[in-house]
Amino acid sequence: MNSKIHPIRIPFQLPVNKKKKVDRVVYSYIITGEELCLVDTGTVGNEHFISTALSEMDLSVKDIKLVINTHEHPDHVGGNTYFKETTQARFACHAEAARWIESLEIQFNERPVHGFYSLAGQSIQVHQKLKDGDEIDLGGGTTLRVIFTPGHSPGSICLFCPQDGSLIAGDVIQPVDGLPLYNNLVQTRNSLKRLMDLSDVKKMYLAWVEKPFVGNEIREALTTSLNYLDRVDAEVKHVVGELPQDAKPEDVTRGVLIRLGLEPPPVMPMTIESIMTHLSIPNIS
Repeated sequence: MNSKIHPIRIPFQLPVNKKKKVDRVVYSYIITGEELCLVDTGTVGNEHFISTALSEMDLSVKDIKLVINTHEHPDHVGGNTYFKETTQARFACHAEAARWIESLEIQFNERPVHGFYSLAGQSIQVHQKLKDGDEIDLGGGTTLRVIFTPGHSPGSICLFCPQDGSLIAGDVIQPVDGLPLYNNLVQTRNSLKRLMDLSDVKKMYLAWVEKPFVGNEIREALTTSLNYLDRVDAEVKHVVGELPQDAKPEDVTRGVLIRLGLEPPPVMPMTIESIMTHLSIPNIS
């Protein structure tokens, strides 16, 4: 059976500070039904990677009928404006993500990122606000089930295509050799555990990995991500135990990132948020 899920690799540069950029990659996905669906739009200015991939499938941008954002961060919504202007597509995301997608100014104020607008583009109006359990019918026997998986962001979702046995997981799974990036530790853990309970997933696509995880790789990836959260938690406790009680969040974050082997430590609002969520709940297990 031919896959209904078609990954599209989008390379970009992530500004770490005013002087430094690092090479990164994000994946968008084309889902083929009677209606053509695009999942995530990558970073602004890189829409040609999507249009080229469509051309290779004998399709065009104008064939896209639905755009779904797995979450609200700039590297997943940057192309929204382009596809709004060049297609008649409807836009959908979780209700919790809509606030930041419909107002990038609010997102930037609440989660400042270096070079934010060079990645995020412009705000767009969301047509459909999704919730957990929603079924999206693309026609031709292709459906998507919405799985609400907050933690990486307030509005993160996964999309499961039962006909293909494929799960598009966005950024829900933490890259264990990268930065800790989540806004809520408890929700992140719960979301990972929820995905582990899914028994009918044959392939799991991540937004930062070229090939999907299959078979036992799926559970291993989820377990490894959960173990990484435990490691970060242990390092947070260690660092807090060594620093003065009035230590600043920046100092705690710097110490944890160094212990994780991330040097020079990228102390910035998004990593501070991740580390501080470990200290916002009692008796972390």
